[in-house]
Amino acid sequence: MGMDTITIATREDVPALLELQHKAFGQQCKDLGCVDALPMTETLEHAYEEFAQNLTLKIQTEDGRIIGSVRGNVEDGSLYIGRLMVDPEYQRRGLGKMLFHEIQSRLPHTRTWLCTCQEVKHTYEFYLREGFKTYKSEEMEPNLTWVYMEKN
Repeated sequence: MGMDTITIATREDVPALLELQHKAFGQQCKDLGCVDALPMTETLEHAYEEFAQNLTLKIQTEDGRIIGSVRGNVEDGSLYIGRLMVDPEYQRRGLGKMLFHEIQSRLPHTRTWLCTCQEVKHTYEFYLREGFKTYKSEEMEPNLTWVYMEKN
């Protein structure tokens, strides 16, 4: 199992996924001044509930550490993609892109949508390059715009 092997996460992975979430989103939440954002304050109990409602994919290192993950669920043909995250040590290697494409290929859908923070430039621009367009945006506070993006 090399680092390019994507597998389906199990319930046992939830604590490690929550830890990865803190690592992956911690700095950007600090930078944006929203340390109480859900990725940072989510409880383990809530993470288990969310896990039950989504298909979650993971990438692991040779020794089994989860360094990348994404989740998705389909409702009425619309695939929602959430929590695309890669350990900061392993970012900029295309792992996020692989996960992003894999979740779309594993779940049949006619439309894909997601939410992201427009101020996190590299993430926002990645989605634009992937063909997503903003269909709704909400200013949460000054310098913090939550955008809803879709691709048909």
